Amino acid sequence: MLSGGGARGFAHIGVLRALSTAQIPVDSVGAVSIGAIIGAGWAAGWSVPEMVERMRRSLVDVNPLGDYTVPLVSLSAGRRVNRLLRREFGESQIEDLPLPFFCVSANLTGGQLTVHQRGRLWLWLRASVAIPGVLPPVFTKGEAYVDGATLNNLPVDVMRETMNGTILAVDAGADRAFHTEMELSEMPPVWALPAWLRRNRRRINVIQILLRSGMLNSTAVTVAQRELADVVIKPPLEHIDLLDWRSFERAIELGYRHASENMDQYSAALNRNRPTTVVS
Repeated sequence: MLSGGGARGFAHIGVLRALSTAQIPVDSVGAVSIGAIIGAGWAAGWSVPEMVERMRRSLVDVNPLGDYTVPLVSLSAGRRVNRLLRREFGESQIEDLPLPFFCVSANLTGGQLTVHQRGRLWLWLRASVAIPGVLPPVFTKGEAYVDGATLNNLPVDVMRETMNGTILAVDAGADRAFHTEMELSEMPPVWALPAWLRRNRRRINVIQILLRSGMLNSTAVTVAQRELADVVIKPPLEHIDLLDWRSFERAIELGYRHASENMDQYSAALNRNRPTTVVS
């Protein structure tokens, strides 16, 4: 089970690499948000080097959220993300992946979590990463779908209901999303912005605020979801910003190193299928 977490989610690649090195098999994958993209690649049979190459060219070498538009629905038009997802996954159907896979999104129309186990892979991945206010929702058949992390950033309960076996959950979520030294309750006037920007080096932007705000409701849910897993891996990612795509290699290495250092403990817990073990 792979969580969301923005750029921190690249740590999932490192964890998958560590599991592969330790010859611990993964026979089904569930995921949300950035974890859904990485998890879908794994379910599609991508090797770790292939995963690294594809994620680098689609999420690091270009800014996937950089096609800004008039913010009637969102800050980004979403065309770039659509194009990148279709390039990497083509017209694959979820049910045709080599490994059983599901991702989740939040249905704005009905106000509940939606589980996607069938249908166009790229489309439902797009729904699962649709950060409210940043990317447009996916509108289809009269319904609107956004990032599943707004409701549940670690849907272990869904995996318990839909798949059999021992569950290892990787939590790359944002316990502490960012730090700022800004002291203000209103923005300066336009004419004063250049001087304000030069003075306030450690500031946050609207995308960070929207991303973090969208995950707040699922924070308490995540704590309960950890208890449903047999093993929880939580790499130390607090120093990586949610939107710091350039920390790609660093996040992968942190995930790999953390998982490798604790692999004996994970293996023992998985083999015994004992109650949840959390290593952070």
